[in-house]
Amino acid sequence: MTQNTVVDKLASQCVKCALCLPHCPTYELTKDENESPRGRIALFQALAQEKLPLTEKVQNHLDQCLGCRACERVCPAHVEYGQLLTLGRALIQELPAQGKLTAPSQTTRFLSWIVTKPNYQRFLHRILWLLQITGLRRLAQLLKLPSLFGLGELDVLLPAVAKPIEFQTIYEPIGPKKGRVKLFTGCITSMCDQETLEASIYVLRHFGIEVHVPKQQTCCGAIASHAGDLQEAFRLAKQNCDAFEAEQAEVDYIITTATGCSAVLQEYNYHFSSHSDSIDESLQKFSTKVIDIITFIQKQDWPTTLIVKPLPEKVFLHTPCTRRNVLKTAAEPAQLLARIPQLSVNSFTSTHCCGAAGTYMLDHPQLAKPLADQLLKELNGKEVNFIATTNIGCALHLAKELKNTNPTIKVGHPVTLLAKALGF
Repeated sequence: MTQNTVVDKLASQCVKCALCLPHCPTYELTKDENESPRGRIALFQALAQEKLPLTEKVQNHLDQCLGCRACERVCPAHVEYGQLLTLGRALIQELPAQGKLTAPSQTTRFLSWIVTKPNYQRFLHRILWLLQITGLRRLAQLLKLPSLFGLGELDVLLPAVAKPIEFQTIYEPIGPKKGRVKLFTGCITSMCDQETLEASIYVLRHFGIEVHVPKQQTCCGAIASHAGDLQEAFRLAKQNCDAFEAEQAEVDYIITTATGCSAVLQEYNYHFSSHSDSIDESLQKFSTKVIDIITFIQKQDWPTTLIVKPLPEKVFLHTPCTRRNVLKTAAEPAQLLARIPQLSVNSFTSTHCCGAAGTYMLDHPQLAKPLADQLLKELNGKEVNFIATTNIGCALHLAKELKNTNPTIKVGHPVTLLAKALGF
């Protein structure tokens, strides 16, 4: 089938009932039907049927979808909105445009390039760390040098980075061996949240799990997929499959620490299934083994020798859209944290997206910031010292918005709290 036919078929699943509208963050902010799932589905279908020209206005409505998939979760017709969004954006890349379209920002173009080049990314990590410890990063910020290169927003988003480490190929379990896994380190996580990866390895080893870290892995492909660049997304998917197959040890699972990555990795075969030249059995084999670390830990029998020490922290738990709407494991982080003595845990009540959504927070700050502010209002009058979230993009976005309002609140992964309670 052609791309047009596939998009048209997916769009035809929608019965226009509008039950999704109250669950759509951009519709709630704008009250514009074109910013709703129903409106965007109609736009994609009109483009696929060549009844609507591709203009900058149409492109903006479609680009401003967060891809949170809340609509998909509540849809009575079971519209495959995630697949429609991915393939619809790929279709846009093929259509002739009427007038000039909005180009991605310099920041997004740089980020899209660097995350697919692991060696360059490691070099950037080391440079950032050196600039940081010498004080030159702060000086560059004062002189507004990142802004001169079009990277000001990215510099504000990136946190202080830890000293780069080289992960071992294999980490032996502590105590009797109960399983073997491979760890997906991710691109942004490996640079901006090294602590979560180290904490994950620490926890897994204490559960008797042997951890392998394949060396040639790369970005999961989320940024390319969200942008409609399926050729690049497929290349990255294949590179990851090859990297994990090259590490010969048979494993029970492939562990991820970011739910955004989990969602993409688990749907590798699904997103490429409509492309006859892209079907590959290795994608299916890879995806079936992918599991989020919280889900994995919850499946384990806790060793009787495992001592969880009290942790007197006041935590607010954030549930990323990918966990709630794609992985559908929203309850698991709270269940895990409930095992830690003296840990006070509350949860955000809003089910709307925080506005991170990959590079969305960089490309559409006029919508991303209000969404984060709306969520963080729930902290008013509350005593909080830690926000726990299972997606790196959400963590970076929320931490950025907290810098000016509540800079003492740390944002991190729930597994780091468990690791700390185990002595990490």
